[in-house]
Amino acid sequence: MGDRGLDYRRIGLVMVLCVGLLMLTAACTVAELPAEDGAPIGVQQDSGESKSGSVIMANDAVQKAGEERNESNTQNLEREIFEVDLSKIERTAIETVILMYEALQAKDKESYFQHADIPSMRISPAKLEVMMIEAGRRELRPERFMLLDRSVLDPEKLSLLALTYGSQAEVVLEELSHGDRHLWFVNEFPDGPRVVDQNTIYPGAYELGRDAGLEELINVGIEQAAENRRFLAVKSKKPIMTPMQTVSMLYQAAQDGDESTFYQLSGGDEGYFAGRYAQDMVEFSEWMKAFESVQRFPMEDIPRAKLAGAYRADYNERFGSEWQVVVAWDPREESGYMGTSWIMAPGMDGIRYVVKQALTADLKSFLSDEYIRVPQG
Repeated sequence: MGDRGLDYRRIGLVMVLCVGLLMLTAACTVAELPAEDGAPIGVQQDSGESKSGSVIMANDAVQKAGEERNESNTQNLEREIFEVDLSKIERTAIETVILMYEALQAKDKESYFQHADIPSMRISPAKLEVMMIEAGRRELRPERFMLLDRSVLDPEKLSLLALTYGSQAEVVLEELSHGDRHLWFVNEFPDGPRVVDQNTIYPGAYELGRDAGLEELINVGIEQAAENRRFLAVKSKKPIMTPMQTVSMLYQAAQDGDESTFYQLSGGDEGYFAGRYAQDMVEFSEWMKAFESVQRFPMEDIPRAKLAGAYRADYNERFGSEWQVVVAWDPREESGYMGTSWIMAPGMDGIRYVVKQALTADLKSFLSDEYIRVPQG
């Protein structure tokens, strides 16, 4: 009985161990059954916490990406703004003529005056209307435009071109039909390049005969355009080139080392630089070496009312009643008042502005308290 009881106890213990092993196996099996969402049932809660963490991380990533996109868009916008300003500076003469044409065809006068300032059109609105009609009849094809190689001009005509339109003026030839061509004269000013005049040449023009070469026609066409411009000034009894344009052309002549043009544009013997222009031009030549273009430093017309009273009285006495002031600011002095003041007045012939005084200094005392400089550099 004792041995048999021991066997029973052993068998019972084995059975208990077997049952326990079976229960443990079942529990493990249940723990590894797949849940409906594909996660183990035993870690479903943990999985939910993990998903929540993943969503937060994803939201953070999206937010970060959005911030990066915003920053990138801002940088792109700034770059685009810069490129627009830069393209304004680097715009070619041909591009300027084409932009003028587009404005004419759209009958957009505001846009036209942003790209052109032809005195005859400025003075006579009826001529501008005719020009718009003619432009509307013509197909705008860029291949019809070409830039004149100025080396084909006679030295005398090249000098006339510089004196009339600026020593950096370009001539754009537009091919029409039957050998006819427009000459468009383009120059740079502080607010961008402008078409400043136009003339037309054609076989047999100016009594040259139909066998005259293109170069000969262009040379005579420039001479005729300059003569027409002078005639218009005499007829209008006022300068057709503004003080700002005159000062711009003086800086260009200084940049090119063109002493003759600088001297004549400034007023010749009746101007401020009479008898000493060669040495006085050096200051402005050095200025242009630093800034390269009249579009790279701010220039503005200063109303008389914005000048200090003592200066107004002095200039009225010395220069008459029609003087004007143009200031070229030094862009390196954005918050200061360093610059060159140009006092311009009609010459003795009344058809051009001449330099009466040019002073480079801190101009704060030159201006009234009503003037507040807005940096434009």
